[in-house]
Amino acid sequence: MVLTPTSRLARAERKRLAAEASARGETAWRTPEVLSIPAWLARLRDDALLVGAIEGVVIGDDAAREIWREAIDSEVFIGEPRVVELAQRAWRTVHEHCLDAPEDWPEVLLSEDARAFQRWVRRFRSIARERDVVDEWTFAAALPGLIRTRALPLPGAVRRVGFELEPVPLVRALFEAMADAGIAIADPHGGRGAEPSEAATPTVRAYADDDSELRAAAAWARSRLAEQPEARLGIVVPDLAARLGAVERIFSAVFDPPGFALDDSREDRGDAAWHVSMGPALSDWPLVADALLVLGLGPNRIEQPRAGRLLRSPWLIDHELEQRPRAEAEARLMRWAPYALTTHELAFELKAAGAVRLAEALERWRATTIAHRDAAWPSGWTERFQTELSALGFGRGRALNSREFQVLQRWHDLLEAFAALDGTVAGPLSRSQALMRLAERARGVTFREADPGSAIEILGVQEALGARFDAAWLTTLDRDAWPAAARRDPLIPGPIQRAVPSSTAEGCRARARAELAGLARIAPELHGSFARGDDEIQRRCTPLLDADPIQETIETTIETTIEATDEAGAAAPVELEVVAEDRRAPPLERAEIRGGTAVLRDQSACPFRALAVHRWGALDLAPPRPGLDARLRGTLLHRALEAFWRKLEDRDALLALDAADRAARIEDAAAAALDGVLEKHRLTLSRAGRALEQRCTERLLDRWLDLERDRGPFEVIAREKKIALRFGPLTLSGTIDRIDRTPAGPLLIDYKTGSSGRNAWRPSARIDDPQLPAYALSMDEPPAALAFARLRPDDLGFDGLARNDVGARGVAELAGLGGAWKGVDDFDALLADWRTALDALAEDFAAGAATVDPREAKVCGDCHLHALCRIHERDPLAGSADTEGAE
Repeated sequence: MVLTPTSRLARAERKRLAAEASARGETAWRTPEVLSIPAWLARLRDDALLVGAIEGVVIGDDAAREIWREAIDSEVFIGEPRVVELAQRAWRTVHEHCLDAPEDWPEVLLSEDARAFQRWVRRFRSIARERDVVDEWTFAAALPGLIRTRALPLPGAVRRVGFELEPVPLVRALFEAMADAGIAIADPHGGRGAEPSEAATPTVRAYADDDSELRAAAAWARSRLAEQPEARLGIVVPDLAARLGAVERIFSAVFDPPGFALDDSREDRGDAAWHVSMGPALSDWPLVADALLVLGLGPNRIEQPRAGRLLRSPWLIDHELEQRPRAEAEARLMRWAPYALTTHELAFELKAAGAVRLAEALERWRATTIAHRDAAWPSGWTERFQTELSALGFGRGRALNSREFQVLQRWHDLLEAFAALDGTVAGPLSRSQALMRLAERARGVTFREADPGSAIEILGVQEALGARFDAAWLTTLDRDAWPAAARRDPLIPGPIQRAVPSSTAEGCRARARAELAGLARIAPELHGSFARGDDEIQRRCTPLLDADPIQETIETTIETTIEATDEAGAAAPVELEVVAEDRRAPPLERAEIRGGTAVLRDQSACPFRALAVHRWGALDLAPPRPGLDARLRGTLLHRALEAFWRKLEDRDALLALDAADRAARIEDAAAAALDGVLEKHRLTLSRAGRALEQRCTERLLDRWLDLERDRGPFEVIAREKKIALRFGPLTLSGTIDRIDRTPAGPLLIDYKTGSSGRNAWRPSARIDDPQLPAYALSMDEPPAALAFARLRPDDLGFDGLARNDVGARGVAELAGLGGAWKGVDDFDALLADWRTALDALAEDFAAGAATVDPREAKVCGDCHLHALCRIHERDPLAGSADTEGAE
């Protein structure tokens, strides 16, 4: 049997032995048994169960976690939320380093945390005995005795490979027990496996920051591979887990610049030149994340962010066939539906958009999930979870590539391990408990697809030790990483854990020297680097290396130069294509266009916005928020006021209402408006939320009607009046909120819940807000005044312009205004200026004028089209003006 410290070295040793046999000309050979230490311990656990060498069933860390959880949860613990993991880690440390058992710790050395750990250990052992199980570390502590008595099947001889560092005391005890049992133990090259290279001192370079260092290592690897395609290169990143995202991003950018620029993930990276040995948590892989998302959905209520992820998931049934209709359904939901939906509402929208297969699967999933309400054992939940995922066709959205298939297999392994927890949990679990435990395990397991044989391997220190490469680059050779800071286990008394190298500065320094010595033997050609850090905290090269760092002042980049050559092979000039800049879209073919006066408003704000929104359909799809958003709240107040004035004709009727009648009418109007707003989507508001909105609406209406009572005489002659608009070649439509008749003439009113004011109507070629001016120009009888009715709790009142006094405070006569309106005193001339400006805007829109030309900087502040117009690439200051208070 061949034993290695890590599974990666076991794979490498098997590959090396096979290559040697093939080089000898053998066409068939007996495959040696090559195991890592963890795999060997797992083998011994199985053997102990089969031969009955130990009482009880040996369980792994995953199953033991449930017993630890039960032992710890039996008392109130306030502090570290991941205390179960702390306890498991301390338990492993005690056994790996052969420390004194917790019950033997002297009382004088105990802290409160150590005493708590002692109690948990007692409960843990008691529960394990009750359930007739043995955790793997208790079993490992008994292994030396079992090996000495040959109570387990043992190999005739053992060869150790890749042990660059001294094994932990537990593993040393196992080897000593095998030697005592008469098993021959061989250590070729001192246990280092393949013949190591001569120890090399790396040439260390210093870079400005961490990214520059990784970019330099990637550039070196790429250039070296171009020179020697058969070379095997290693790049060692000590803090690989923390820098995993940066490593993948930088290597993708260096090795495939076009694909990186286009975000081409090339989902099956079997042909990649480089491979990272460490992967992210299993829960971070999209397939597993979507599976956990589906299992966490409730059958009756789905929030929009989760619904959006569900509709975009490529793993659900027939995703490739229904991708577009599902996107259309999501867009419609984001625009018109509230934050929370029922499953029936989501299925209805899917069917309306044409995504029938997913809608039907969603209905089957709901029926299946509702039946899974009662508690069950982990194995039962595993079956239920699989059934629910199958109801949605999970895994049948499209064909899986190699990487995704491996992720799916690892997910199935996780479910199988979860089902095996029946013997360790205290009893049946509720759905939330089962899902919490499953997600916890998915977060605690890292996954990386199998190495297809890439020429460049990116590894952590432990995986690199014992490996052999043609050349290698060691990163992060700064004094903060070598040696690392000492870290003590908070649950083990300090004097007890002195034997653990990582708990003392001397131990950390000795281990760092041993690791650097081992890394110096992984390749005959060795490079090193570290990052200088920022100006405040400068980093220096580790003192454990006798090396003077070379300051790297120029950041390494990879550039590809393409030259055109003529037939003789000489460089020839490249003719550049000249594309004329076209600032106009094709003319509008139809005079009628949807959007009402928003077409004119957007054309005034920025011609490109009008083109993108009203001709291309580039709508803003911001996800809704819980409760009523600004649009729904505006609709609510519009409907409430429309309902209130439906049975009242004028101010005299309002004045005639007594307090009780007025309050009843306000209550009825608010309730009717809420019914209308919530009619389609009943989960928009909870019962308490509806009651709160009812009270707030009633209070606002009551305050507003006090303002209406203080006005001069008026009669409400129209509510929500549809009106046709004609400007230039365009035929538009609109809805006037309200028209009052006053002694001075008609008053045009528009309800506003956002900021607004008459200054938005100042005569200009690009009028700020053309809505009410457009309505005024389209009425059969020209209005005597037009006004915004501001319905904001902190700002109630009218704001408008009038030809003559209409008896409403805030609606000022044009002739008496100053400030921004100075010099504008003729109401008819103002109407004419509005007509000219709006006709010109309509003409430009119909003609295809689409220049990226915002009227002012704040127009870009709330625009969603920056990715299309790319104005910030031309004008970095665009949209930088203060837009606070914009509607």
